[in-house]
Amino acid sequence: MAGEAVEGQEPAEATDVVMGEVAGDSPAAAQALQRLLLSNAPGKLSLAGAYAFGYGELGLAGQEGRAPYWYEELDPLDTVVLGAVWPQRFRDEFEFANVRDAWLRLLRGTDLGMGIQKFVREVLSLSAELQLPVDDAEVMLALAARLEQAGLDDFRVPQQSLPGASLGETRVVRGPDEDLAFPEPPADVELDIDEFWMEEPEDLMFQESPRDILRLGLHRLAEAGLPVGDEPACLLVALYAALLAKPGERHELLGEHAGAWALSFEPESPLAPVLDVLFLAPERELPVDRVLAHLFALPAFTAPIPDEALRWTSSPGLALPALAFELGFDQVHTRHLLVTPGELDFAGTQARVRLVVLRGQNEKGGGKREDEWDSRLNAVRETARRKVHKKKASSLLSQQGAGHAVERLWNADGSSEVRWPSHAPEERVMSDGLAAQREYFRERFGRETGPDDPVFFDDEADEPTPMTVESWQKAFSEAAERAGVDPSLILATRDLGYIVTEANQGAFTRAEVITYLRAVRRHRKGAEG
Repeated sequence: MAGEAVEGQEPAEATDVVMGEVAGDSPAAAQALQRLLLSNAPGKLSLAGAYAFGYGELGLAGQEGRAPYWYEELDPLDTVVLGAVWPQRFRDEFEFANVRDAWLRLLRGTDLGMGIQKFVREVLSLSAELQLPVDDAEVMLALAARLEQAGLDDFRVPQQSLPGASLGETRVVRGPDEDLAFPEPPADVELDIDEFWMEEPEDLMFQESPRDILRLGLHRLAEAGLPVGDEPACLLVALYAALLAKPGERHELLGEHAGAWALSFEPESPLAPVLDVLFLAPERELPVDRVLAHLFALPAFTAPIPDEALRWTSSPGLALPALAFELGFDQVHTRHLLVTPGELDFAGTQARVRLVVLRGQNEKGGGKREDEWDSRLNAVRETARRKVHKKKASSLLSQQGAGHAVERLWNADGSSEVRWPSHAPEERVMSDGLAAQREYFRERFGRETGPDDPVFFDDEADEPTPMTVESWQKAFSEAAERAGVDPSLILATRDLGYIVTEANQGAFTRAEVITYLRAVRRHRKGAEG
């Protein structure tokens, strides 16, 4: 946290604002919020009280015109965290999300952790009852009374357990220790470094280590004209860009995204030492080869990248679905997406890209903030911007080789579509499949398809009815089995919603490819054992 109190803010003011906003719409919710705000105080909170103070902060920030653009993306669990640090404020959405996740990790296995689980269950239950998204304004308002009834005002948060006290000096807030001693390079590290630079980023299908992903990222940055062999600030950006960044992601924000991603891991993560070296290298002005030498001394650099590194979590709205799935829920309805366990990675991407759009709109409105990355990385960004404008044919984040048959296009909201050239085999298969489906529709219903008819429909329904997720998965599995496709590929595709092959791997990020391959291996192992 920035440690900066919100000027002029008092609990009474938050109470007045909340009462004024909701009393007319929901007297019961207003009364519940008032009781919670008056029976709690900053630093002396219950979980229900933290939610009330977070809700009050949202109202007060909106009234005073100081609400950052990312406030509109907060869900109920985010709002608890916002209230738990009130009246202090976060520097940005990245610090907020990383602190949120670190705090939730800290509470696991404690009474408060059980309270958080109960909170999430109440949110999902209320969302289902109202048939509204978990982050809908009506749900968030009605939740205050619900929390009282559920006894969540009895889950008190000791002051030493609040985020500001428990996380204030940790890696997630302060970054790696500036005095961190880097590991001594191996004796024959020069051979490793030479091989690293000589390799071409080919045959990537089964490469899963930070070393291989970093090499791919540096290759792409070099194609864009960046001085990757001379500038250590390129290293962390390259690793993040090759692993998680999407085509079209604003390249001037890559540094911030890479830094937020690097700080999202708990210190015990096997990847943390690798990221700490990359994070501190620019400040120490180490030559790139010297940084690589230190990296080769870390086992995690050449080991398979851990699963937790494959999904973006440093945005609002992502912790509640993840915790809901741990508790056994199979979907979470948000304003932007119906999230299922297999779509957590997509939800993270969509949240990140959506916030980039909101930030751009905020900057156009005069709210542009100062970039907090150091001047060396800013210089790298500026070089990238000039190079990309001059060399449009070479994309900084190109996920495909020249002339690749498959292209995934990402929209501003994080959604995407896959396109094939008309001559590609995939396009012919798709066209033939759609033609066959239209013919089947005519046979089944005795008429041509209309503009509102589903392309794929429930075969057991009397009228054209869209297939459910379950019926779609069943039909897909049956068709694949008839074609003699490996059942593990079917199950992995069912879990994740996409299939990766050597031909189309360029349409996906390395994180998506690795996630898919691991899902296949998991199902194969399950079948064998």
